[in-house]
Amino acid sequence: MAGADEEDYGARDRPHISINAFREATQYEYPSRRQERRPLREDYAAHANALLNQLTHALGGLPAPPADTRLQIEGLKPGTVIEISTRPPEDGSRTKAAKVPAALDFPTQDIVVLRTERRDDRTESALVFVPDDARTFLQGRITNYGSDPGNARRPDLDRFEVVETIASVSVRSLFVGDVDFTVPDVVWWEFWVRNGPSWADRVAERARAAELDVHADRLFFPDTTVVFVHGAASVIAAFASRVPGAINEIRRALGTIEPFLDRSGPGLDQHDWVAELAQRVVRAPDDKSVVCALDTGVAADHLLIVPGLKGAWAYDAAWQTDDHAPDGGHGTGIASLILYGDLEPHMNGAQPVELTHGVESMKLLPPKGFPPTKPPSYGVVTQGAVAQVEIERPGVIRSFCLANSAIDFSSSRPSTWSGALDQVAAGSMPGDAAQGLPASAAPKRFIIVAAGNVAGGMLADVVPSQPLEDPSQSWNALTIGGITRKDQIPAPPPALEPVVPANHRSPFSRGSQSLPDDLTPIKPEVLFEAGNMLSDNSGFCGWHPAVSLLAAGSDVVVEPLVPFWATSAAAGVAGNFVGQLQAALMELWPETHRALAIDSATWPQPIRKKLIGTGAHWKTTNSKADRQKILREVGYGVPDIGRAILSARNDVTLVAEAEIQPYAVGKDGRTGVFNEMHFYDLPWPRAALEQLENEIVTMKVTLSYFIEPNLTGRAATRPDTYRSFGLRFAMKKRTETDAAFRARINAAQDRDGTTADKEADCWLLGPKAVQAGSLHCDLWRGHAVDLAGHDAVAVYPVGGWWKSHLGQQRVTDKGRYALVISIAAPEHAIDLYTEIENAVQLKADVEIPAG
Repeated sequence: MAGADEEDYGARDRPHISINAFREATQYEYPSRRQERRPLREDYAAHANALLNQLTHALGGLPAPPADTRLQIEGLKPGTVIEISTRPPEDGSRTKAAKVPAALDFPTQDIVVLRTERRDDRTESALVFVPDDARTFLQGRITNYGSDPGNARRPDLDRFEVVETIASVSVRSLFVGDVDFTVPDVVWWEFWVRNGPSWADRVAERARAAELDVHADRLFFPDTTVVFVHGAASVIAAFASRVPGAINEIRRALGTIEPFLDRSGPGLDQHDWVAELAQRVVRAPDDKSVVCALDTGVAADHLLIVPGLKGAWAYDAAWQTDDHAPDGGHGTGIASLILYGDLEPHMNGAQPVELTHGVESMKLLPPKGFPPTKPPSYGVVTQGAVAQVEIERPGVIRSFCLANSAIDFSSSRPSTWSGALDQVAAGSMPGDAAQGLPASAAPKRFIIVAAGNVAGGMLADVVPSQPLEDPSQSWNALTIGGITRKDQIPAPPPALEPVVPANHRSPFSRGSQSLPDDLTPIKPEVLFEAGNMLSDNSGFCGWHPAVSLLAAGSDVVVEPLVPFWATSAAAGVAGNFVGQLQAALMELWPETHRALAIDSATWPQPIRKKLIGTGAHWKTTNSKADRQKILREVGYGVPDIGRAILSARNDVTLVAEAEIQPYAVGKDGRTGVFNEMHFYDLPWPRAALEQLENEIVTMKVTLSYFIEPNLTGRAATRPDTYRSFGLRFAMKKRTETDAAFRARINAAQDRDGTTADKEADCWLLGPKAVQAGSLHCDLWRGHAVDLAGHDAVAVYPVGGWWKSHLGQQRVTDKGRYALVISIAAPEHAIDLYTEIENAVQLKADVEIPAG
């Protein structure tokens, strides 16, 4: 219905908003609307009668004993599950949602809420179990609620006033996520059984009696035990319908790739899985973006690679283009991850798989029998490989994925390899320079690089954060670390345990915690799935296919599917993300694509708890230095492709792309001076933010640009010597005038943007944390009414070798940058977007008068 659509404030259906035109202040002031509290129901007797009629219909008649298929479970009364839904909040209400009442259940009668769900229209629903012998009791409570209380308080007002509907419900409502019950595939499911281990044992016993395969392992939580059951969706649903009230919810168990790797015994083999998926693949249009894997080659005739492969080459033609890596290959797996991401969910699905982008392969490493590429020439070979690709297929929007690393050089400082990557991204490698072409117009490239891997070993050695591997310290590359959602142990399990729980940093992943924070960028910037490790009773841990990703293998005859893991896998999945992003927003710069990847990233809950407290601001037990250490392990989180591409009404992204001339020659003709600053008077949703008042909102600011590296002896300790130019951003304070704001920025330049700020408490890191790197990001978290005053931002230069090395004759060069600002109020029914959109349109109307 149209009304439901209008209430879907979180739907990602709106383009990001450009703020390139905003150089002047535009103020919008709207008063906050006050909501008068009044009774929700005009006629409580009529409301109670409606609920009673709905309850009778929802419960239905009691089944006769011969027809009653419900299983007897000790301690569980026979009963029925119904669905209770709340009334939608009124239009204009600032209420986040009409919540299911906390006291909706009646424990003494065993009437219990099994699970609740938030809907897009800000209502909530609850699955409620009603025992057969408690029906009369519940009907009586609703009747009393509707009777005239006289001068007394209406009974059960808090329970029933907000309830809008009571309905019958299918057992399928217990399932979380989209489930196709027509698919016959037998997979693992999680039964979230209530009331502790004893009930779980009884449910498992009944499931085995129903000829279902039940895993012996359990997950134990307060009041809930998770039981793993193997079966087709329809069979699982049929069983669950016979034990109403025992199971809170049913989830698809996190996929393991092991079934697809099995080459023994009857049934489907790897080739069947590959052929079936290949039939569902829809090729991407030829004019879309590509991601080029710089790796060990590719199996070009693999059924899953053929639909997306746009080209395959080798740095040395004598190497040939096939994937020479042993044990299933490496480049082929990277290529498949770039095209599809982890193959496991696609193998377990049945829907068409539409490719959004293509993949290319450039063999960067020599096969056996050829001289190895030694560390000193890695940078040269990488740049040469990039140049060859662009000669072979010019004019293509592409990014490059490098999932290899070396331990020959410390990542605490730039290396020749990392510096070469910085040149590739900045368009300053040999051959890029054209006569008369300014630096800002040189070709820019999006580079993805893996953070490097932790090898298996003893837990005490594996779990602590370990430093990056070369060349992932590259300033311009997007460095990819690993997270994992894979914690399912193999079945039947040996004595193995996952090293980390789901939604934690992968044990394979490295970071920059131990690197000097004033000299090195925050790395990795983002995380993607890298798989987990399993440990045995001795504490020794290592990779295992049960907690790995599934990828295409190079041996298409014997082993077309292989397990894939570590930050190589994460880099491949990142390539899939970047391919989608660039295909959707082809008109934007690589610097902007990088910024949008960062802007879209969020931390999963276990990590969020380290940073976010219970109040309006960041966790007060952590200093800003402590927070930066956390970010140097997990970056800015896991990117969301939907958020990167589109905005929502309550989560808006503003984008600016601009050239800037940071320096000029001073009056004496012998020194460089600061030249240009950019101030944006933002089209701020002041009225919407003030309407939210003290509700918590988040602003994220990301500044992305590519520097030209200068590998001098001082580069390791002087970021301003390594970078060609540096930029910073600063937000206007709540009570600051425009003149005071500009004066503050002027004063901050010589201090590299590290001026202390009393209002920085709302920032995750604050201005002092911004040092090295060509990507700067910070998050503001606080009350919406406070954010309303931060309606301007500045982008300004700090030192770089263009300014200090006048002999290079680059002091008047222009650079370019992308600035991305997002305002997020995801749990609120608030329209931030329309107010900004109206301000943008008004600005356009003023600048282009009619006639």
